[in-house]
Amino acid sequence: MKQIYKFILPALLILLLFQPMYGAELKEAKRVLVLYSEDKDHPAHGLTDQGIREVFRSNKLFDVQIYTEYLDASRFGDPSHVGTMTDFLRRKYSGIEINVVITVYPYAVQFLLDERRTLFPEVPIIACEITDAENLESPQVRRFVTGTILGDNITAIIDEALRLKPETKRIALIAGTAPNDAFSEPIFREGLKRYAERIELIDLTKLPMEETLSRVRSLLPGSLVFYSTIFRDGAGKSFQPRESLSLIARAAQAPVFGLYDSYLGFGIVGGRLVSFKEQGKEAAALALRVMAGESPASIPFGGEQAYVNAYDWRELKRWGISEKALPPGSIVEFKSLSLWQEHRNVILGGLFFIIMETLLVSGLLVNLRKRKKAEIESRRRQDELAHVTRVAAMGELTSSIAHELNQPLAAIRNYANAAQRFLSQGEPDLVKTREALDGIVRDDRRAAEVITRVRGLLKKEEPRYRSMHMNNVIQEILAFIRSDSILEGLSIETELAPGLPAVRGDRVQLQQVLVNLMLNGIDAMNKAKPDLRKLVIKTENDDNRSVKVSVRDFGSGIDEAHRDKLFEPFYTTKPTGMGMGLAISARIIHAHGGSMGAENNPDGGATFYFTLPTTTENKGP
Repeated sequence: MKQIYKFILPALLILLLFQPMYGAELKEAKRVLVLYSEDKDHPAHGLTDQGIREVFRSNKLFDVQIYTEYLDASRFGDPSHVGTMTDFLRRKYSGIEINVVITVYPYAVQFLLDERRTLFPEVPIIACEITDAENLESPQVRRFVTGTILGDNITAIIDEALRLKPETKRIALIAGTAPNDAFSEPIFREGLKRYAERIELIDLTKLPMEETLSRVRSLLPGSLVFYSTIFRDGAGKSFQPRESLSLIARAAQAPVFGLYDSYLGFGIVGGRLVSFKEQGKEAAALALRVMAGESPASIPFGGEQAYVNAYDWRELKRWGISEKALPPGSIVEFKSLSLWQEHRNVILGGLFFIIMETLLVSGLLVNLRKRKKAEIESRRRQDELAHVTRVAAMGELTSSIAHELNQPLAAIRNYANAAQRFLSQGEPDLVKTREALDGIVRDDRRAAEVITRVRGLLKKEEPRYRSMHMNNVIQEILAFIRSDSILEGLSIETELAPGLPAVRGDRVQLQQVLVNLMLNGIDAMNKAKPDLRKLVIKTENDDNRSVKVSVRDFGSGIDEAHRDKLFEPFYTTKPTGMGMGLAISARIIHAHGGSMGAENNPDGGATFYFTLPTTTENKGP
């Protein structure tokens, strides 16, 4: 049993795989020759070919192979060319069975009927796009010919043209001299007969192109132009019908009308136009019926439905014809779209992008506003905290401040006593009294300056950035500290580099940083030996781009385990410290565009330093 399954299972798989192939119905192969009257580039033939191929591709009866040939009648219409083409086609298709021939335009079917004895004698013919079937109605011809007729739209075109332009008094008819020109011209003449009593016919047929253009330029108001075809003009010059139509439409001083949809876009206004594509579709449908077994004689000529109501928007505008005047359901081609109509998707996409960008930008602005507000609030609180620490630092310097004030106050008291003595003498010494009073004024200024500096350090106000020299800032702050009791047994040395560039900053804030570093250094040396209780304040030029200020002590140094936390808020090694002094100092220096750091000295103690960017001001002392 297992061996049987080995063979059965693969066989079943193969059957399943190839089931679609076996299930598909094989179409019967048929060959159709399409014989065009003009050359391959003729626009109307291209449209007809689209219709024919579309129907053959979609049919479910036959696998149709299409052969195409072009007689090029307008350029090579002499008898010798007829013989040449007949011999060529006979030889080319001598070994091929053609089931149906579709002829396009009247010239092709007439050519085939004339050469019937030697060329496809038993093959049915579908005569596509002929203007009438009078010469095909004889029993001998009708038994193997059917087809589609065009031209019965002429009445509708003329009626519509006169409805759109009711003031019309003249119609100029234009046609050429080629064989296919001769087929179209009678259609117009036949249609115009019913208007002969009220419309003047201006015959512009068979003229050289230059004369035709001259005549249409001089048409009087109230005229229309009806264009048939010009494959060849009266001077023997060949044209494509669209080419000649474009020349005439540009020159014409009146609206131009024509029969075919292939002319739309090349100068005609429009109307109920022959659709070459629809004609091709109908001819292909007739060919399928014949190949299915129907006799051509039993199939009536068609073509009645192969029309479209179409208009050129540009020509309507040119001649002042309103779209509202067109028949319902009309197609208006070449209409200029509004910006919205032409770029609707792009505009919608752009609007969506703009809206999204606006929302994003709005969100960013809100966030930035909140962030800025938070930064302002944070800066305000930090400034308040800096002020508090500054006040606390000044509290440690009260003795220094008192000493600074005692000196000028004592001098003022001495000067005042002296002045009293000089005035109480029997003969007042006015000179010495004036000198004493000058001394009082001078020391009063000294006391006022001390108070001003103290107030400046204690005052709470917005930072004011100005150009200054760090050596001067250091000298000012030393004036407070040198006589303070906390400096007892401690010396301060300075190594101030001369000619330093100026920096830009807030004097009070920078003095606060210096005071903080100096007080920290003093605290670090509480347990140091008396000969080591010393601060060294140093300034130097750092590559001409910044000024470096350092405060060196000879204390216990920095604990390396906590070195990274030195400038963090609330970190302190002092029993009574808040841990904000260095953090605020670092923030102040960063706000000035500088940097701050600390390092242990090789010979003991630590150095705290900061750098400030220089300005373009003159060098200092």
